[in-house]
Amino acid sequence: MDEKTIRPLKIEPKFKNLIRPLQRKEYLQLEQNILSDGCRDPIIAWNGVIVDGHNRYEICMRHQIPFAVLEMEFSCEAEVIAWICANQLGRRNISEETRKYLIGKQFEAEKLAGAVKNPNGNNQYSTIDEADVIAPQERDEETHSRSKTAERIAKDNHISKATVEKYAIYARAMDALGEKDAEIIPRILSGQYKIAHKNVVELSKLSPPEIKKVERRIKKMQQPFIQYNQSRNAISEVSEGARGTMAVTSIKDMPAFDPDADINGLALTIPSWSSSIDRVLKRTDLSIISSHAREGLVRQLLSLTDHVSDLLDAIKED
Repeated sequence: MDEKTIRPLKIEPKFKNLIRPLQRKEYLQLEQNILSDGCRDPIIAWNGVIVDGHNRYEICMRHQIPFAVLEMEFSCEAEVIAWICANQLGRRNISEETRKYLIGKQFEAEKLAGAVKNPNGNNQYSTIDEADVIAPQERDEETHSRSKTAERIAKDNHISKATVEKYAIYARAMDALGEKDAEIIPRILSGQYKIAHKNVVELSKLSPPEIKKVERRIKKMQQPFIQYNQSRNAISEVSEGARGTMAVTSIKDMPAFDPDADINGLALTIPSWSSSIDRVLKRTDLSIISSHAREGLVRQLLSLTDHVSDLLDAIKED
């Protein structure tokens, strides 16, 4: 680690944007602490690019306060991103949306870093291109490694492996959405806009003008926090080509509508699932079942878990 000094460092937006922005009160408190006690914690960097400590760096440069720099070694940008995500996940006060995004982003970054072959070495400007990806004959090993990565991240975050892979889809959708409309990302990650996983994926597939239209509909609600059903309705209206007016159907032509019908039907079937699971637990010796049966059951249970998670997200009221 270097001696404390004042020197310029580079800021990479793709690194900085992974770090939860401080609220104004938090930023002012950090600034006051640095003014009173100096910069105690080093700025973490990779080849002169800030990895962690963007706020400390900005405050120190503005007030000309010396700071130390701790240079870390990474093989490529993907490794840096994975480290930032894991580091942020260890901190408090991050929203559930941010947590999902960071877990998915970490998994994607670690997959990418593991897929790189680079015998000549990388520098800080290295990117991953098709020439670096492993050969087809090594894909079985890559798949095994990817599975192990998902298992490790799942264990670290007390979730299932399938959930890690689901969050990776969420992270990819958020990145695609951010390329079309960067302004909506912090609103989602902060929890201001509650948008369920499948609706984030649907939103990411819309065009930039359509995404802006969704935002305008949400803003018209004039509420500080938008709930899942509100964002879902706004996305559905735009994706289905609605322009603010809905076709009016005569009441006498409409069938009787029961808004609880599907939910009540589902609720009636769930006890039978629970009963079947209890029966298997009581009557089956799981230690002697075949690997084929075991893997099939695990796959279906994880799929069921994902569907349950989606439904809970959709009906959750915060």
